[in-house]
Amino acid sequence: MTAPATPDPDQQLCDNCHERPASSHISHGGRAGESRVLCHVCLLQDSKVGGLMQRLNEAVRAGLCKYCGVPAETIFGGSSSSLGDHFNLVCMTCFGDLTEFVRRPENASLFRAGDEAALHNVAAHLADFQKRRDEFMKQRVLERKAK
Repeated sequence: MTAPATPDPDQQLCDNCHERPASSHISHGGRAGESRVLCHVCLLQDSKVGGLMQRLNEAVRAGLCKYCGVPAETIFGGSSSSLGDHFNLVCMTCFGDLTEFVRRPENASLFRAGDEAALHNVAAHLADFQKRRDEFMKQRVLERKAK
């Protein structure tokens, strides 16, 4: 007989049920707002996020990757009250490329905390970021197709 698996002590538990490992970080209200980590089950039941998550899951099931056109597997992006929704349907290969792009030092942050001038230009910074991101992804898809 084997002993039951013990949870990984480094794995944070869901802030709601305190039973399952957290898989999503959500925040409401920006930097000063509420921030929680939830498991997938509690995320879908969350009054503020659950309906959105269900709509996004339906979009993934029916959609195609924005960059390469294969069936979508996930969503990349986010939502804020000031900038609105900026979600893109993507396949896992393109998701990996997007993750690489975002982790590059020059893309680490659209603005620095305390930089008031940059805060006023967030929309312009975001547009530039999205343009560079889309150019990067276009190149990556072309490279994959050439192989």
